[in-house]
Amino acid sequence: MIDSKTASLYRPNVFTVSNIIFSSKGYINQTIDAKRTIQSLFGTAQVGWKDAIYLDITARNDWSSTLANTESMKNGFFYPSVGLTWIMSNSIKLPEWINFSKFRGSFAQVGNDLPIGITNLADIIQCGGSIQTNDIEQRGDLKPEISTSIEFGTEWKFFNNRFGIDFTWYRTDTKNQLLRVANPAGSLYAFRYINAGKIRNTGIELTLEGTPFMNENFRWKTAVNMSMNRNKVVSLHKDYKSFRYGSEGFSMAYDMWVKEGGKLGDIYGNGFERDENGKIKLNETGNPIKVTGNNTLLGNANPDALLGWSNTFTYKGFTLYFLIDARIGGDVMSLTQAHLDAMGVSKESGESRDRGYVEYEGIQFKDVPNFYGTVGGRNGISEYYMYDATNVRLRELTLGYSFPETLLAKTKFIKGLDLTLIARNLFFLYKDAPFDPDATLSVGNTLQGVDVFGMPTTRNIGFNVKFTF
Repeated sequence: MIDSKTASLYRPNVFTVSNIIFSSKGYINQTIDAKRTIQSLFGTAQVGWKDAIYLDITARNDWSSTLANTESMKNGFFYPSVGLTWIMSNSIKLPEWINFSKFRGSFAQVGNDLPIGITNLADIIQCGGSIQTNDIEQRGDLKPEISTSIEFGTEWKFFNNRFGIDFTWYRTDTKNQLLRVANPAGSLYAFRYINAGKIRNTGIELTLEGTPFMNENFRWKTAVNMSMNRNKVVSLHKDYKSFRYGSEGFSMAYDMWVKEGGKLGDIYGNGFERDENGKIKLNETGNPIKVTGNNTLLGNANPDALLGWSNTFTYKGFTLYFLIDARIGGDVMSLTQAHLDAMGVSKESGESRDRGYVEYEGIQFKDVPNFYGTVGGRNGISEYYMYDATNVRLRELTLGYSFPETLLAKTKFIKGLDLTLIARNLFFLYKDAPFDPDATLSVGNTLQGVDVFGMPTTRNIGFNVKFTF
């Protein structure tokens, strides 16, 4: 793209590089424009019976431009859903203390097309006439990704809606996931994409809510929620039983692998060499022996469970709310700590020098600099820097006051006035890792559960004023 403010043409309407007259600030901005087009047909239907039973059906078919030159180009990809709900309390007389009951079940599929460009046969002609060749092998057998989910749930309310339960169980199978793999040496193209993998996620979600105490002036409302998810790599590909999807370029001490029978989020790295009893082996200088190659399974970044407990206290015009949440299980790695230890500038390395030894798994390592030189750094023993990601924190705290309407009536134009003090991410009640386990450098898979000199999470305190006129 030629900027008309900093460049002009020798001859009008001749748009070539040799015809450009640049000023001292002139430049050519090369942009590669990429767009996708999706055409869809969508239908939905709902059938209800006596305000108690509802059947919902949807169907959608997409035709995407990213599927060009594939077998799916003509027919696109189809994904339906079916949901059935029975409000039992509207069809069966229940005891008076049961106010509401519902059962639900659903089957749904969701489709995703391919990324832009991987089925495009063309090379890119850049400014100046140079050509950016396409190094990806074009394959007509690529298919869109399909996720198939089944879900069952129930919801109940009791004691004049003072107590409620909501429970959900689900299972999601995702197939035809897209993986980029290297072609053999000597091939015309460096890479190719393949459809591979069936990933299964199974989990539950549970919410308990209630109002334990309520009178004319005071009300206490509380809720507890819990979620658990388990994933498994059911299958990958007939030619690939494992797939490396990256590591952080700063470190050579860990890798993220997907292996058949394993889990997404598994962290592999360098471990301690151990004897048949699991005890760390030492070399002739008394330092631990490293198992290289990033083949040791060190942990998994995904939590075993997520918990939350919220409470709202209301007294006349005052409202106090707080939320405590917890992450149970999962593992995280601190490459920040590994690097600081190797340089001898961390708090832990300083304390170990003053003490004269490092103690780990009941073993005292007397040569502190050599110990941290072995386990720390970019290619150390990353097993040493794995931490339990379990943490409990005060996530949110708010205190508010709503002015009474009788007082505001004197202003004649202000109908409502609310003042609220809001604080978030205040402090941890429990934490094992030397950093916030919820912090992440990226939403990409390669940095989940890994800290590499990331910015610390923040504590926020604010004040809100709301007027209603």
